[in-house]
Amino acid sequence: MPFLRIAVLLALNTAFAAQTPSFRPVTIPTGPSPRWIAVADVNHDGNPDIIVANAGSDNADDGTIMVLLGDGSGAFHPAPGSPFPAGHLPNDIAVADMNHDGNPDLVVANHQSPYLRVFLGDGRGGFRLAPGSPVDVHSNPHPHGVVVGDFNSDGKADAVTDSWGTNQIELLLGDGTGRLLTPGTFFATGHRPYERLRSADFNRDGHPDIVTTNLDDGTVSVLLGDGHGGLHNAPGSPFPAGAKPWEIAIDDLNNDGIADLVVIPYQRDIAASSENVVTVLEGDGHGGFHPMAGSPLSLSDCRGPNSVAAGDLSGHGHHVIAVACAESKTLMLYERGADGRFTSSSMPIPGGWGSVAIARLTADPRAAIITANADAGSITICFRP
Repeated sequence: MPFLRIAVLLALNTAFAAQTPSFRPVTIPTGPSPRWIAVADVNHDGNPDIIVANAGSDNADDGTIMVLLGDGSGAFHPAPGSPFPAGHLPNDIAVADMNHDGNPDLVVANHQSPYLRVFLGDGRGGFRLAPGSPVDVHSNPHPHGVVVGDFNSDGKADAVTDSWGTNQIELLLGDGTGRLLTPGTFFATGHRPYERLRSADFNRDGHPDIVTTNLDDGTVSVLLGDGHGGLHNAPGSPFPAGAKPWEIAIDDLNNDGIADLVVIPYQRDIAASSENVVTVLEGDGHGGFHPMAGSPLSLSDCRGPNSVAAGDLSGHGHHVIAVACAESKTLMLYERGADGRFTSSSMPIPGGWGSVAIARLTADPRAAIITANADAGSITICFRP
């Protein structure tokens, strides 16, 4: 892809502009079948950048990573050397300094393969494969998601991925040079922790914890880290999370300083349309979760809900849930008001089995919505005007 400055479409189409007057969409080409998005300042200029995993062809090792450098005003351009090869079906991206050089690095889960790949950043937006990568993680049947954190308090970033065929997750310790040590340590979860796991400090003890969506028992497992490389179920875990929980987001929806969970189902496996809902679980600060008032939220005409994100689009602490609907090509938005009630709206997006993210991309305190448009080979950034 040529090196060019891109801020190409001020409106997706007439329908988008008519139905969503409060957003200014900008569309950027990325490569074939963009699936996952991460946001980080990878070149140390103080401006957020966007990292996109392009799946490429389903039957080839032609996945790529596109790095789009931001200028702080809402414009983005590809980093030198971007996109670069990322192996088979890159399906998730985690960002951390894996080799202690002060530069953000990437850990990528390669779907339908046995591998995680670590890419070391040069601090200017370029990345190279780390020594020892790709890493065969012996996941059953293969990794889908990945998170990073210092799980044994040695000052070195570690990685956790899923092994849903054995109802487990796997912790791989990092050695501080960019290598992940195998074999990893496996920990039990609920039944079939498929597709997505995420990390946060759910009990506020200073140690990273893990949450998994358990597709076959309608729950999420919350595994609390002990700071020594161990993980154990929080009291009451696994927690009910609706039918066929699949994708998950972590956010403080009620501004109490405690992480909450937002879960959407794998619609192809649910038994009835009434189960096509967003489940919101409120955290208690000790690792426990219970349904938030107003949950669940109907996904109504959302066909193929495939990704969920949450964040502050107002800049005033009023957080919004966004759900990307792959097959109906819509984005569902749910805003929690001061009275705790959720109101919903929707808008069209290019769609496909991509994802959605919410992040601050400029000095504006309001976050933007970013969609990965798998069918169109692009991402769309929806800014508030």
